[in-house]
Amino acid sequence: MEGESRQLVKEGRVTAVFPERHTVRCEFEDKDGLISGELPVLTTWAWQNKMYALPDVGEIVVVIFATNADQTGTGWVVGSRFHDNSPPNANSQDKTRIDFKDGTFIEYDRASHELRIDCVGDIFINGRNIYLNS
Repeated sequence: MEGESRQLVKEGRVTAVFPERHTVRCEFEDKDGLISGELPVLTTWAWQNKMYALPDVGEIVVVIFATNADQTGTGWVVGSRFHDNSPPNANSQDKTRIDFKDGTFIEYDRASHELRIDCVGDIFINGRNIYLNS
């Protein structure tokens, strides 16, 4: 079982992104640069609530396959991971943070109850009622 599970989980580098289908193609260096077919990128929600995010070309991702490592068309991108060239962007279990490549970030610290939004562009807020410091 242990050897079999190693074949089902692989790391690949994203070579193409297809936003309209939420899929990517990956290259597997350990398979002599084999390029996968389109692989769906798993997300947290995809029905009534939806969450949309895709890795960039060049990002290293973890891929699982339904059968074995040689059939690179039947798989799913589980996500990415931090590594030496891309360390974590926070250092607390209480923080949730999203950083964008333009420098914008959103961070919530549940210990201090602080939400920080640092945006390099405009911010649009729409709502029935918006209360500030009420």
